[in-house]
Amino acid sequence: MQMHWNEAQTMIRAKYARIGQAGRDDPAPAEFDRRRWDDLVRAGMWHMVVPSAYGGLGVDWWNFTAALEGLASTIRHPGLVLSVIGQAGMVRALELYGTEAQRARFLPRILAGELSATAIADPGSGTDVRATSSILTPGPNETFVLNGAKHNIAHAPISTMVLIVCKLAGQERQGISLVLVDTDRTGLTAGAVDRKLGNADLPTGRLDFDDMRLDYGDLLGEPGRGLGHLVNIVSLGRLYYGLVGGWILEPALNEALDYAQQRQTFGVPILDHQYVQKKLTDIRIGIETSRWTAYGALHQLLTGDPAAAMSCSIAKIAGADTMIDAAVDLVRLHGSDGYHAGPVSDLLRDAMAFASVGGTDEMHRRNIMGQMTRLRRNAQQVEAMGVAV
Repeated sequence: MQMHWNEAQTMIRAKYARIGQAGRDDPAPAEFDRRRWDDLVRAGMWHMVVPSAYGGLGVDWWNFTAALEGLASTIRHPGLVLSVIGQAGMVRALELYGTEAQRARFLPRILAGELSATAIADPGSGTDVRATSSILTPGPNETFVLNGAKHNIAHAPISTMVLIVCKLAGQERQGISLVLVDTDRTGLTAGAVDRKLGNADLPTGRLDFDDMRLDYGDLLGEPGRGLGHLVNIVSLGRLYYGLVGGWILEPALNEALDYAQQRQTFGVPILDHQYVQKKLTDIRIGIETSRWTAYGALHQLLTGDPAAAMSCSIAKIAGADTMIDAAVDLVRLHGSDGYHAGPVSDLLRDAMAFASVGGTDEMHRRNIMGQMTRLRRNAQQVEAMGVAV
């Protein structure tokens, strides 16, 4: 496991921290921040994870992680960071399961700055993937027809490509498949931009599929085996949500420390009160816990460790809980000033997205329990084989 950034990665981190810092004092964006997205594209963010055969520099997820961490550590509003994580998931999907034709078709467009979307949640069943009502019906000559709908999809109103989770017709809770298409495909309709509590610069929305005709080349991976593929794809995003959930707090924590040293009650700075010290140290502990849990999960994911899926969910919970709890505590720390319109209340609104982005707490705990029982069962089988020998 990588325990520190090397010299090159330290420079990468600093480079993207400067991008995050630029415009930090600007008002919260009311829509997708295309200008700053283009800054990331020009800086070469996607070149770090796209193979050279398709115009990139080769795949190095640790370099990319250094860039993501740098960006998250200085940016004021997390929407842009969440967009980066979503795009990283598409790159990972193509890396793991894309055909040569799909990689050649989509990766250069990602390098050019086009936005992708990943459509997982159904309006009726959320992220219970096996219960999806988006149905893929096989036709003649390796063709398919897709019907259904997805909602709460990052970039859905503005993306040019989308990965869709669906299910083969006639299957109850099996047959999960993945479809990758351009968003201008006949039969695909994007809805209006969702109105949300925060993160206005992360546009989300709905997609509807009405007799959308597909061929075998539109499938990502084998039909019916999409669930395992999906877990491998989204695990990267889960650990990244955990990582940035901690680092986005870094500027707010520094500002809170300054505030606590200046603000006085009963003749002393409020930083002298143990109650305040606990809140601030809890935030620091949360940042460090999120950071190191995410690093460990990334190492496991990239090395194929059997516990990787569990660790990625743990990282996501750690980062989300840190982000939300810290945002609430910062409002309390700043008192009525924190409740007024401004950076502290903005952080609280944006932080609440971490309760659901990348999966809810309940979903991840269910996944962790499933992975725990799977790993225990495997260990018992190994033990039994050893006794038998």
